[in-house]
Amino acid sequence: MPRSASLQFYFKLSCVFSFLVIILGWTTPLMAAGESREPKITWQVLEDKGYTFERVRTDPALKFIPIDSLRAGKVSRYWLKITAANQSSFTASYQLRVLPYLDNTLFQFNPDTEKWELQRAGVYAPSDNNRTRGRFSMLLPGKSTSVIYVKVNLTGPTPIPAAVKLSLQWEKEAEAQEAAYFFGAAWIVSLALLVILFLNNLHLYYRFRDSTIAYFLILQVGGMLYITAYRFFFNIAFPSPVFNLRLTSEGKANFYDLNQVLMHLSVALILFGSVQFTRSYLQTKLNLPKLDSWLRYALYTYLTFTAIVMLINITVFCINPYTIGFDNLLVLGVVTLLVITGIIAYRRNIPFAKPYLYANLVPIFFIFSVAFYHVFFSSDNAGRLVLPDLAIISLGLCFSVVTVSRLQTLRDSLAVKEEEARHLANEIRRREKLHRQITLENEQIQDAFRETENQRNIKELENRQLNVDILEGKSVNKELQKKLADNHRELASITLYMEQKNAMLAKLKLQIEELPKLNPNNKHKELSEVKSLLQSNLHLDDDWSKFRLHFEQVHPNFFQDLQAKYPNLTKNELRLYSYFHINLTTKEIATLLNIEPASVRRAKTRLFKKIAEIEEGLNPEKPEAENDDASSV
Repeated sequence: MPRSASLQFYFKLSCVFSFLVIILGWTTPLMAAGESREPKITWQVLEDKGYTFERVRTDPALKFIPIDSLRAGKVSRYWLKITAANQSSFTASYQLRVLPYLDNTLFQFNPDTEKWELQRAGVYAPSDNNRTRGRFSMLLPGKSTSVIYVKVNLTGPTPIPAAVKLSLQWEKEAEAQEAAYFFGAAWIVSLALLVILFLNNLHLYYRFRDSTIAYFLILQVGGMLYITAYRFFFNIAFPSPVFNLRLTSEGKANFYDLNQVLMHLSVALILFGSVQFTRSYLQTKLNLPKLDSWLRYALYTYLTFTAIVMLINITVFCINPYTIGFDNLLVLGVVTLLVITGIIAYRRNIPFAKPYLYANLVPIFFIFSVAFYHVFFSSDNAGRLVLPDLAIISLGLCFSVVTVSRLQTLRDSLAVKEEEARHLANEIRRREKLHRQITLENEQIQDAFRETENQRNIKELENRQLNVDILEGKSVNKELQKKLADNHRELASITLYMEQKNAMLAKLKLQIEELPKLNPNNKHKELSEVKSLLQSNLHLDDDWSKFRLHFEQVHPNFFQDLQAKYPNLTKNELRLYSYFHINLTTKEIATLLNIEPASVRRAKTRLFKKIAEIEEGLNPEKPEAENDDASSV
């Protein structure tokens, strides 16, 4: 059939599937009319010591006690007396499951026949061929209390825990039938669509003999087995004994039977078909050899794991509850590897990778949802989940679409070559246009380069002029430094001269003062005049003026800036600060000022204290008279 016709066929099939799912949701049977109040349930337990049902029912000496656990190590059979009060005005139909449900027998009085009727259900009950085992059906008359007896048998070929919790599970018959109708109808619809897809792809396989289609057929067979085993329909079609069973202390029976075998087998077929389909469809052995090896090893790992688990469950003991989580994680790992392969193939532009990747989006979502639900929520849902149907149907539809697309693409290879030729011509034109653009850009770059070269030349001229200016500045600076050094030497010479002169005058003054002591009777007026003259020379300001002149040549504007910053400083304080500024010692300053060194230290303390007060904003008032030790200069 033509490519467009095939795609339209699968599109219509998808629409039919969606429509049927919606119809199933709308046409689900309603709950039974009437009041929906649940019955009040109480139960008591009696250890069975070979009693008949008639004696258990009529002998008042047998005492039932209310307990919630059964001691399997003590007694292997128990009688359970259930009192159910139906508060509704109508007769209600219920399904009852007594946990544990290895082999239970229910006795209920039928008011129509006025006889006690029995039902047998459980994992080891040969007459229990329901999809989910261990369920009893019963009627509770309205506005009455019914007494029901259940014989619980804990014997079996497998070990039983020492203590098993006793519990009852009630479900309205209408709700159970509603769920059975809906999920049964979903199974029928899914199976019918899978059969249609299988027959169509089988026709394509016999026509083209393509290995990709063969692997897809295996995948579809696995899908049909999976949704059937997931709904436990094999328990109805092929009632079989239980291979192994494990009873938990909570009363739950985990068993491995033919339905579980087919469940494992179906998942193995699905993964085998999916991996081999991917390898053949994308030609991973040639295009992605490393990923091809990973796919093969992942598939062999899962198949080996499944075979070992099946063998142990059948021959040794039931390990299915412990391995179901790891099994789903392995499935997630293989599916993730398939997705990664599709993404890498798409990024490397491998043929048919794009439709393959798009076709996997919806199925992968549902497969991940199923595995995630089983790992993190519940692995026992009695088949009441639509996600597996959606996963298998979407997988079949999407892979059918990509398969037909691949076949049609291979058939139309000549058209593809023509398209490639047109694409090549367009590419040549595009490259020519790109070449012209690059040529234009090169010209612009050359113009910009020339402009940059001109700016660089200008910068070099500016740099040479700047170097000339720097050399001139260095010459001027050298002259200024020489002049500054001369001024420093002159200032030091003047300071030394002043110090020596004052020291000599002070020494001469001292010697004149000693002369009258040698001859006290002789009063020499001339000596007094010479002493006065020496004292006045010690206080002359000529030396200070000369010193200040040379000091300001070395330190321009020093006194002006100092006076502006500290306007309250006196003349003597300014003079003292200048001596400190050129790092004169206390002894040298004392010689220049003709005072004691201790007086210099006190004057220095008062000076810096005054400066600190000015800087802190105290703004001390200027003293009326200069009465410090330095004022005598």
